Amino acid sequence: MYHQLSKLTGRVVATTHLQSPLFPVAPIALQRVETPTIQYTTAQLSTVTEASAPSGQRKLIPGTNTPYPPVSETIRKRQQLFQKDDDVPVFLKGGPVDGLLYRLTMALCVVGLAGIFHTIYGHAFPKKQD
Repeated sequence: MYHQLSKLTGRVVATTHLQSPLFPVAPIALQRVETPTIQYTTAQLSTVTEASAPSGQRKLIPGTNTPYPPVSETIRKRQQLFQKDDDVPVFLKGGPVDGLLYRLTMALCVVGLAGIFHTIYGHAFPKKQD
C-alpha cells in the first residue's frame, strides 16, 4: 500500500490510484560531457612580464599594471633578520626583549595552570565546616 499527502487535511493518507511505487527509480546512465575550457580575460592581466621588464623597472601587482610601492630600508633589514637561517625560533629573533616577553608569558601560563588545579582541588575536596 502506498501513501500520499492529502491536500485537504494535510495528513498522510492511503492512496488508491498509485499502481507502482515512486521509489526506487531505475537509474539512468549519465551522459558524458566534455569539461569546459578555461578562458582567461587578458584585459586584467599585466602587459609587461617580469622577464621582459627592464632592470630598472619594478615588479607589478598581479592583475594590474601598477607597480608595487617601494619598501623602506628598515623593513628590508627586518625581513633579512627574520629570514636568516640561524636555528633561532622566530618568536626569539627580535632580541632580548622577545626572550623576556616569552619567559613572562610562560611564567603566567604556569601560574594560571596552578590556579586552575587549586580551584579543581578546592571543589573536589571542600573544607569541612564545623
